[in-house]
Amino acid sequence: MKQPRVTEFTKFINLLMANAPKDYCPWLLRLNPQGKDPIEGISWKNPDARPTIEQATDYMIHGGNIGIAGMSKDPLVDMDCDGLGIHDEEIKPTLLTRSRSRLGRHGFYWNIDTPKIPNISTEDDGEVRSRGQFVVCAGSYVPVTDEELALIPIADRINAGYYTVDNSVSPVTLTFEELPKIFRETWKRKHSGMKPKAQKKTSGFKLPEKHSAVFDVTVFDIYRKITKNNILPRESERWASLFHDSKTSANMSITADGLLHCWRHNYSFNGLQALIVLSKYMNCSQAGTPHDDEDSEGIPSEMIGDNQAIFEAWCYAKKERYIPEDDPIPTKALAFIAYKHFHFKAEIDKPLPRSIYNRALAIVESEY
Repeated sequence: MKQPRVTEFTKFINLLMANAPKDYCPWLLRLNPQGKDPIEGISWKNPDARPTIEQATDYMIHGGNIGIAGMSKDPLVDMDCDGLGIHDEEIKPTLLTRSRSRLGRHGFYWNIDTPKIPNISTEDDGEVRSRGQFVVCAGSYVPVTDEELALIPIADRINAGYYTVDNSVSPVTLTFEELPKIFRETWKRKHSGMKPKAQKKTSGFKLPEKHSAVFDVTVFDIYRKITKNNILPRESERWASLFHDSKTSANMSITADGLLHCWRHNYSFNGLQALIVLSKYMNCSQAGTPHDDEDSEGIPSEMIGDNQAIFEAWCYAKKERYIPEDDPIPTKALAFIAYKHFHFKAEIDKPLPRSIYNRALAIVESEY
């Protein structure tokens, strides 16, 4: 079994600390051996779980992986650049590490904005992790699949699975406007016209006595059906994503409050939101509710006010037999049909006129 490269971790830490701001102390965290998920038993955000550089080195000597986080009260910004939407010339030269697949890059910067550069998550092009989010440190090892190995140039396969230093310089400073374009545009789009957040648990909606069963589907129902496993995972356990290709089986979890969590993008989902993603109408970062932190406060799920999202979730739930074939269509979904076919725009929280209602329902009954 391959072991972490302690010398690579030491090289990374020395470069990071060479020009670190005064009083900066890296927020390191212990990850499971050969994994990207934090060890169980205590939150990595608890100061008591935070290892020193010496303790992290010793943990790696004994086979464990190490992560590093940017926190609200420290200057570190971690920029995870994974997708094709970020070009090399957009990445301000700095301390860079290369990911286990040898395709992704992590850039490390000192923040000079006030307030601090926010956390930003894109669907396929990476994340900015600056306030309470982490990336895997250089030196750590996570196995790659045969498919991933085939994409790595032969000359670099010796490093397959390893996180390594890619640009051996100390971090430089970074402002919000120096972020790659996709991060800036994603942030501005999500913060335009902010509304109250979505209800987190499906059961939290105030539903009439007679309502569509789509609102009763829970994340536990979805997990059981997709995985064909009636034994639910432990709350602290992470597993392969239900939404994305998942190579490391550590991108998703369920918490006791009935929420599904995507740790790749840092979003949570109730049953309805998960159905919307599974229907392919919205992606993870559109339908989900951002994890609670000071950057996500007030950012809504994009399903709010989108009647088509309810319609697509209802259609998917019927097709996959989460709900009965004769389940009544939700009012908002019927409003979408009225708009799609008659260009009738329903008033918020008001019923459709009887004539429009009947015409729209007839279409649903004949076509859906």
